[in-house]
Amino acid sequence: MRRALFLLILLIPCLAWGYQDHRGRNLDSLERVAARYTPDRLATASAEEKEAYARLCRELAWGLINLDGPKTVYYARQAIQAARADDFDTVYDMSILIGQCYWSQERYDSARVHYMRAQDSMLALEAQGDTLDLDSRKARLWGTLGNFYAMQDSLDQCMFYYGKAGEIFERQGWLEDCSTLYRNMGEIYLDGGEMRKSRQAYDKSLDLARRSGDSLMIAGTLSGLGRWYRENGQTRKALKCLTEADEYFSDHPREESVGRADTLALMSESYRLMSRNSRLLAIGLAALLLLGVSALLVYLRLRKTRQDLTETAAVLDETIEEMRPAPGRKEDDIQLTQREKDIIRLLMGGKSTKQIADELCLGYETVLWYRKRLHAKLDVHSAPELVAEAVKRHLLD
Repeated sequence: MRRALFLLILLIPCLAWGYQDHRGRNLDSLERVAARYTPDRLATASAEEKEAYARLCRELAWGLINLDGPKTVYYARQAIQAARADDFDTVYDMSILIGQCYWSQERYDSARVHYMRAQDSMLALEAQGDTLDLDSRKARLWGTLGNFYAMQDSLDQCMFYYGKAGEIFERQGWLEDCSTLYRNMGEIYLDGGEMRKSRQAYDKSLDLARRSGDSLMIAGTLSGLGRWYRENGQTRKALKCLTEADEYFSDHPREESVGRADTLALMSESYRLMSRNSRLLAIGLAALLLLGVSALLVYLRLRKTRQDLTETAAVLDETIEEMRPAPGRKEDDIQLTQREKDIIRLLMGGKSTKQIADELCLGYETVLWYRKRLHAKLDVHSAPELVAEAVKRHLLD
């Protein structure tokens, strides 16, 4: 990657060879003209010649801004030196270009110095009463400074200058520029973790974009909103915004390759997050279900154990009670417990052992044990004999 970048830098002079500026004039021919203005010639040049040279240097600086940073700075400085003392427009314009060159070289202090110089020149233009495109100049400078401080992570300074630019955009009704500005603010707040302010900025940007009717502006803001929803874990809403943004990008074939690629990348990431969240949710639900089943089984087991313990305690109490000799009771007297009486009455009603167990909330084996004990007490061998013997002896009274 670094080798490719180095080769690209080497090719820059070749690219500049055939570069045409916005008026179709070849930069090489302009440089040849500028070379004629030697220091000696400039020292004796008239005011008109110096002004022409300043205009020439401005054109060269603008033409070389994306091709050759050092040359851009050189011609921008030459334009400032050759300009009239009251030509604050040239100082303003060229100072911003120099600041951008230093910014790209990460010479931030130098860039800030020239941006402040551009600001002083703009204020001087305002003092001169030159209101021609003054709002445009201000908006350009405030927006540039906002971007500059955003790169410096100076959020307060960034938003201060963005706010000043936004006031001009809204006053002039430049909806597209205003939408872009608020979208930048939304991205900066989102990167800074200020989600509420980020959402407010994105909503404002989307409203301005829809009012402007520019589908590319709408698509860009929807893409940003999709990112906001994704960062907040609202994947479905993110995908809805990103899908709508992709539809808007289709109206702009030239910008589609970049904007749509970014949007599709966000959509892919959102789908991946949704898939991961679905898997985690399924695993969580399965674990919760397993835990619930386990808890139910433990509860039923404990309930059965408690029931068995209760029945065992009742049987032991009855056995102990029977072992105690009652005063005045003869040995051949037979006494039945209340539980035994209940079982006989249910047998009289035709209930089976299982039905008796369910009705008395006893275990099946416990009811069988009671029946065997009753058979032994009354010396019988079947349920009908048991019932008949109990009635005969008036044991149920």
